[in-house]
This record gives sequence, C-alpha cells and structure tokens, in this order.
Amino acid sequence: MLKNFEEGLNNLNQKFLRYIDIIEEALRKKEITEDFYLIDLKEFDNEVIKFLALFHPQGEFLREIVAYLKISSFVAKIKKSTKAFTKKYDFKNDKIEALYQNALATIKTLKLAIKGDTIEDAYSTIISYEKIADELYKELLMELKQTDNIDEILRVLNIAKKLERISDSAKTIASYLLFAKEGIEL
Repeated sequence: MLKNFEEGLNNLNQKFLRYIDIIEEALRKKEITEDFYLIDLKEFDNEVIKFLALFHPQGEFLREIVAYLKISSFVAKIKKSTKAFTKKYDFKNDKIEALYQNALATIKTLKLAIKGDTIEDAYSTIISYEKIADELYKELLMELKQTDNIDEILRVLNIAKKLERISDSAKTIASYLLFAKEGIEL
C-alpha cells in the first residue's frame, strides 16, 4: 500500500512539473505547442481527488495534496496569460520586454525549485520577482499617461497585465508549495 501511495504522489508531482515545464517552454519560445493545449487541469484535479479518496493522506502528505488542489487554478491563470501573451504580443516596448523576462525568470525559478525540492530557498527569489513585476507595471502606467493613443494604451496594458499576473500566480503557487512542505501559513 505504501508503494502505491508513493507512486501516486510521485505521479502527481511529475504531472505538475510537466505542466510547468510546458508553460515555461511556450513562454520562452513565445509560441503555443500542441502539448500546451493538452494540459488538462480538470483532469489533474480529478486525479488529486481520487488520490485523496484512495489513500486518505495525513499530515504533510495531506497538506501537499490540498496544495495541489489550490494550485491548479493558479496554473490555469498562468496558462491563460501565457496564451494571451503569445497571441497578442506583436510590438516592441522596453517595459513589456522587462516584464516578459521577469515572468520567464519567475517561472524558471519555480520550476527549478519544484525539481530540486528547494521551494524554501526559491520562495524569497520568487517574491522578489513578483515585486519587480509590480514596479515595472507601475512604471509602465506612468509612461502610458503620456500617450494619447487609447488603442495603444489598452493593447500595452493588456499584455503587461498578463505578464504581471504570471509572476503573481507563480508567487501564490510557491506559497502553497511552501505551506505543503513546512506547514506554516504565509
């Protein structure tokens, strides 16, 4: 029974990591792949619920499983923002490029922390990236106040918000993962 439990938990971990990997690749390449469309977070939620029903995890394991249930909606937000960015980003803007690089670094840090089981170490870095994204977004707003073209303002803000949301969602995922591992509220 313990072997099945560990295999099931490992399968969930690997599937989650694979989703983050696919999203990071799409963001890095600025291109949506077939694998991106195959990410099924409802199926993932159902697998987590099935795991809960079959194994009745307790303590740290229960925290981890519940974290996965909470995390999937934030993975969905990152996926949606990545898709919107890749489809709508067809112009040059230094602040958007900085937000893009920041979002990419945030996702990469999250992915590496999951792979290496080092979320405690990566959490402060992810928080820093999220704060940088907020600052870049505010700076962009100030720049856009000087612009008269409403269509351009809306287009730039739409993309900027998507990129800023990626960093926000990654921070939330990191906090749930840290909670799952350490059991402390953030």
